[in-house]
Amino acid sequence: MRLMRIALILLAVILIFFGWTAYKEKGQKERINEIINKQQYVNEIEVKDLNKGKIIWTTKSEANQFKEQYPLSHIENLKKEERNQFAEKPDYTIIYKAKGKELYKVEILHLLDNNKVSKEMNSFIFHANDEEYIIYWAEQQKVFEQSSNTQKLLERIQKK
Repeated sequence: MRLMRIALILLAVILIFFGWTAYKEKGQKERINEIINKQQYVNEIEVKDLNKGKIIWTTKSEANQFKEQYPLSHIENLKKEERNQFAEKPDYTIIYKAKGKELYKVEILHLLDNNKVSKEMNSFIFHANDEEYIIYWAEQQKVFEQSSNTQKLLERIQKK
């Protein structure tokens, strides 16, 4: 009888774990689909400088020029040991808004001095004004590969 209770408890724990994992994956897929479906409606971009603690740039008229057309074309999880190779606090936070509502936001992290990244992570690194950065989606702990428009945006902001 005691062995049966232990087996039932163990089975319940396993089912809860798998249910939680499936729920988490479903939520992540729904969030990704929402961004993909609404990306075309992004009409405002805000950039916050976390060192200054304020919004340093915002646009409505130039949003199409600086939004990534396919921001989720290649995303990967950022492992804890890889995350440690970048600054703890982001240099900038970029908020993409569609019809006045925040669609998603990413953090721009710079690579710490003398750190080498793995070959897999190297495709996510981009350069702006002699610094190396990644686009980090903190909500899902993922990095984005496509960064050409974000790179242009950072170069423009850093010139000011």
